[in-house]
This record gives sequence, structure tokens and C-alpha cells, in this order.
Amino acid sequence: MAAAQRLHERACYLRGRFLNSVAVIERDISVILTDYFCTEDESKRELFFAKVAEKLSLQKKKEILIEIVKADYPRYWEEKKEFLNSLEQIQEFRNKLAHSVLDVSDEALERPLEKGVGFVQWKKGVPVTDEEFQEWEITANMLSSTLLDIKRLLPFKEKSIV
Repeated sequence: MAAAQRLHERACYLRGRFLNSVAVIERDISVILTDYFCTEDESKRELFFAKVAEKLSLQKKKEILIEIVKADYPRYWEEKKEFLNSLEQIQEFRNKLAHSVLDVSDEALERPLEKGVGFVQWKKGVPVTDEEFQEWEITANMLSSTLLDIKRLLPFKEKSIV
């Protein structure tokens, strides 16, 4: 019983940290979309943010953001597309963590916490170590930095050279 409780506490801690990081990313994307579509009228910005941007799924926000960057900042897209595509991996990991059941099998309960925490729907319960969680957090932080760069590009639009 004590092993199960320690495992649950560790999972809550790791899951919470990562989900919080992704929540910030999702909000940052909402802000970028609001800034892009509502540049001047503050009441329209508030309405758009509350009724449109915040109501979209992370998947839809990501799709819109990528279309904006591709269309308005093609050189930036070419430089950063691999990293912006990492949002897909972050999103998948986040969804699995948010909706997955903790592996509390006998094997998982006997495994030292340093060897990781398993989530049933993520790689069939293969334990995720603290180091792996840290890598996910680093990737999320780098993505946040990239989103800040995109926000700085607004409202400018790259001119196409013909």
C-alpha cells in the first residue's frame, strides 16, 4: 500500500509539472492568435480571446498558428519548422499523461521510483524517468521561447520576393 501511495504521489508531481508547462504554451498560442486577428480594438481582443481563442482545442490552435507562420513568415518557418513540429510530440505526451492510468502492476510497485513511473497508455507502461520528464520540460520551454519569437514578429508580415 505504501509503495502504491509513493508511486501515485510521484506521478502526480511529474504529471502536474509537465501539464502546467503545456498549459502555459497553450495560453501563449491563444495570445498570439488574439494578437494576430485583433490588432487594435481592446474590446474585440478580449472577446476574441475569451470566446474564440480559449475555446479552441490545442490541436486547432496549433494548426492555425502553423498556417500563420507558413503564410506570413516563410523564412522563419523554414528555420523553425522542425521545432514547431515538436509541438505535436508535446501534445501527444500531454494527452497521454492527462488521460492515462498510472501503472500500478506488481512490477511497477516493486520498481524503485528512480527507475521511473509508467502510464498505461504511454508506450504500454514503459516507465518515464525523471531525466525523460526533464527532457520533455526542456522541449516545452524551448517551444515557449519560440512562441515568444513569433509574438515579436506580429503584426509584421514578411514580404514575398518575386
